[in-house]
Amino acid sequence: MKKIAVLEPGAWGTALGILLSKENVVSFWYENPRLASKLSKIRENEKLAGIKIPKGIFIFSNLGKVIAKADLIIVASPAFNFRKTLLNLKKYIGLTCASYPPLLGIAKGIEKETLKLPSQIVEEILGKISYAHLSGPGFAREIIRRKPAKEVIASRNKSLLKKLKELFKIKNLQVSTTTDLIGVQLAGAIKNSLAIGVSLVETAIQNPEIKKIRPKLIKHGLEEMIKIGKAMGGKRETFLGPAGKGDLILTSTSSLSRNFQFGKNLYLNAEKMRKNIKERKITVEGFDNIFALYKLGKIHKLDLPMINEIYKVIYKKTSPEKTIKNLIELTKIG
Repeated sequence: MKKIAVLEPGAWGTALGILLSKENVVSFWYENPRLASKLSKIRENEKLAGIKIPKGIFIFSNLGKVIAKADLIIVASPAFNFRKTLLNLKKYIGLTCASYPPLLGIAKGIEKETLKLPSQIVEEILGKISYAHLSGPGFAREIIRRKPAKEVIASRNKSLLKKLKELFKIKNLQVSTTTDLIGVQLAGAIKNSLAIGVSLVETAIQNPEIKKIRPKLIKHGLEEMIKIGKAMGGKRETFLGPAGKGDLILTSTSSLSRNFQFGKNLYLNAEKMRKNIKERKITVEGFDNIFALYKLGKIHKLDLPMINEIYKVIYKKTSPEKTIKNLIELTKIG
């Protein structure tokens, strides 16, 4: 039995915490004391409505208490809040822990301001500690209900990979491991942004035409994912596996995906969605990611027409109709 601390859990972090609590001691930390107190009483995260948090999971706003003697810390913050959570964590390590326990990140994003991946932010703030990253196709609500899912855990620390694979021996959850830490993080970030574009097209075009266009658009998106991935040091096979192609297909075809829903609502009311997300009324990591991917494309001098179109409809206020037309044109190439 291990002691596991989950920091700022949303839907995914809550689901993983619940699953791991079957065999381990799990605690949740929220920076907001009022939120921690509320969740401790109602035992339900609104981002995973209808799923009860077991009473055996302790919920606190005292970070020192949560991470004391932890064997693993899961940083569940989205990419735009990842740095803040790590800075909070840094204050307590040394006071309540002799050294850093391994960290596992689950954010599917890139820091917009610095263009850094979660592992790079960890190294900047905490140094070269043991870090792993989990990504892959699966929705929190379905995984908590034990529907089959494939996930990938990446780390440069092979010993940590072995321990995490053992920890995540959970029914119907198939976990593979890789040392391609850069590739797995990028795959999760890029697929979120591409899914917005696929959803935008799907909302405007009715069946059966979308059934012909969608696979071509996903194929084109995957090619752009591989371009960026290779330029940044990821491995091609990572992007063709569950963390890349598998997650891209799932996120681009399911209404359970927040990025898919964002693309749909962007078509229906673009101005309102841009405002909601800038004010952080909703969490859609593809929004920040597309900005970072556009900038990375320019830095690495890559031809990324699909990413560029999605960037323009969100940040340059290009009309959804024009973007949809341009995205469909991409499917006619090659």
